[in-house]
Amino acid sequence: MIRTFGSGRERVLLLNPPGDRLYLRDQYCSSVSKADYYWPPIDLLYLSGMLGEHYEVGAMDAIVESIPADRALAQIEDFDPHAVIFLTGVASWTRDLPFVQEIKQRTGARTIGTGGVLLYEGTPILSQRDYLDAILLDFSTPDILTYLQNGGDGNTPIPNVTYKSNGKVILGERATRGKVFEIPVPRHEIFPLSRYRMPYGRREPVTSVMQSDGCPWTCSYCVASPLKYRYRPLENMMAEFEHLRSIGVKEMLFKDFTFGVRKELTIEMCQAMIRQNLDLSWVCESRIDVVDRELLTAMRDAGCHTIQFGVESADVELLERYRKKMDVDETRQVFALCRELGIRTLGHFILGLPGETRESIMRTVDYAKELRCDYASFNTVIPQVGTDLRTELISQGWYDPDEETFDSGRTYPVVETANLSKDVLWDYRNKAIRSFYTDPSYLWRRLRGTRSLVELRNLVKNGYALLLAQEVS
Repeated sequence: MIRTFGSGRERVLLLNPPGDRLYLRDQYCSSVSKADYYWPPIDLLYLSGMLGEHYEVGAMDAIVESIPADRALAQIEDFDPHAVIFLTGVASWTRDLPFVQEIKQRTGARTIGTGGVLLYEGTPILSQRDYLDAILLDFSTPDILTYLQNGGDGNTPIPNVTYKSNGKVILGERATRGKVFEIPVPRHEIFPLSRYRMPYGRREPVTSVMQSDGCPWTCSYCVASPLKYRYRPLENMMAEFEHLRSIGVKEMLFKDFTFGVRKELTIEMCQAMIRQNLDLSWVCESRIDVVDRELLTAMRDAGCHTIQFGVESADVELLERYRKKMDVDETRQVFALCRELGIRTLGHFILGLPGETRESIMRTVDYAKELRCDYASFNTVIPQVGTDLRTELISQGWYDPDEETFDSGRTYPVVETANLSKDVLWDYRNKAIRSFYTDPSYLWRRLRGTRSLVELRNLVKNGYALLLAQEVS
């Protein structure tokens, strides 16, 4: 179903294409949901408000609404868009592009793609496919309007848009305009909010929001490393939160790569949320060396109940080698502080980095148990496009660049190092999941800590799905 906002003479469709799995494609990352969770794609959400001031904007999330390709094509044809802006990523792009080709053939609409694989490797993809018209390099700037309104003159570059004119590719450049950015209020209501789920969510409906874009740190495996850090002013964020309250949203997932970098702004935001009694609970992802007691207390009081941390490994040498710069003792202290304050934690762990061994994997699993994470996400290493790690893996022969699709969660590994074959890495990834999630003390803590029926349902459904995810994909 295509829901709309705005009243322009031309129509623009924001599309999360259909797929045979729960492909998460937003914010230049791409993976397959390991369980039953799926959140609103932040890229399309933030384009909706900007475009809605000039066009009739429609949204289709064919993944979360389980719309098959033939029915999605029929609905898009009926909508008759002037342009289609679609998500894609390394986990699904070989499936997504043939679908976009069908859209082009049926509607003649201008086709604009966004996603990590297009951000970093999009020029050859664009030049080799006549049904693709442009690539959007930054979804938080108004440059897409410049392209849509004049299509480019075939000669003048447009910041943040690479486009094609008469078969010639006109290169854009991801260009930021200062450290602060504002966006018109996103139209969350045109997305199927009732369908989205978070594995650690407490209330529904849920949506995605963003305080900042990019990241100041340079972890060599992370897709955010090349993206300059920028943030939204308080008034701009509060306008969006007020809108969320007005449409009945109860829970938010902050999609910042690192939430809380600007401590004073974040505390001010939390205080404003409390003053205005927004009744919004939320989840975010941050770093151990960003948070402290003052910030965590303000976040908790404003509705934050879960924080995700990129712990990655218990091996200090691996952390230093890949520029994580994280102190394991400080990590222990912050996890303990979160428990004291009643904030749940999710630890992200990467298994199989070059230099990893079977023994170091199991030390990391023991470390996750020691931290008493409320949730742990064990992911195999992947060669994310745009990262220094990808360059290293290819140069060492540990990854075949002809592998067109991959993800860190549910698909079989594509990286094989001197210490770990793909089979061994997959086996130890599954051992890590079983060892952590079947530990009796963990199961008791999770059941005892459940605070709502929504949370209990998510716990049961995602636990079952997580066990199923251990089969080879």
